Amino acid sequence: MPTPASTRAGIECLRKPLSFIIALSWLAVAFVLMPQGFGSGWHTVMELTGFLLLIVAALGRVWAYAFIGGRKNQELCQDGPYSLCRNPLYFFSFLGVSGAGLALQNFSLFVVGTGGFLIYYHFVIQAEERRLLELFGKAFSDYCLVVPRFWPRLRRLVMPENVTLSSKLFSRTLTEVFWFLAAIVFIEVIELGKIGQWWPTISTGTW
Repeated sequence: MPTPASTRAGIECLRKPLSFIIALSWLAVAFVLMPQGFGSGWHTVMELTGFLLLIVAALGRVWAYAFIGGRKNQELCQDGPYSLCRNPLYFFSFLGVSGAGLALQNFSLFVVGTGGFLIYYHFVIQAEERRLLELFGKAFSDYCLVVPRFWPRLRRLVMPENVTLSSKLFSRTLTEVFWFLAAIVFIEVIELGKIGQWWPTISTGTW
């Protein structure tokens, strides 16, 4: 049964504030939980892998914004990252959440964060795609037949000769990069604080 427009709008409007609240709760747990072996051994490998994913997420979102900027709800974007999957911004956000969970060296937070993201954004994407179907009709249906919803299909990348990036969008992309890189610094501060015992922590298992 089709989702009412009011329900779809509610799902999309709640996306940012709900994501912010969940992120704060997630970080609050990260502050106090300290797995055994934190800061050494394979936990260091987790951290470095997480930092790499955060960098990829930042660059990927900038790439996606460069293609969707100024075209959203006006033109069906099907090139660049949008030729690999229909929701590249959310895919790169998923990499960011995954990276943050690993960089915090807490596998439980990684599982909860990525699992929660996939469940919640499943409904967000469904709501958005119903709206896009109303806007673009058969063109969007045909697009859905060849381009996967979330997980990229790398072999079908389509790149245009050039992309126009407005000054406003350029500023927004710089903000994206800043917050992802700031997350790396923030996570490093959390690690130093835990190891230096700047605040009370709760010791857990290796996970």
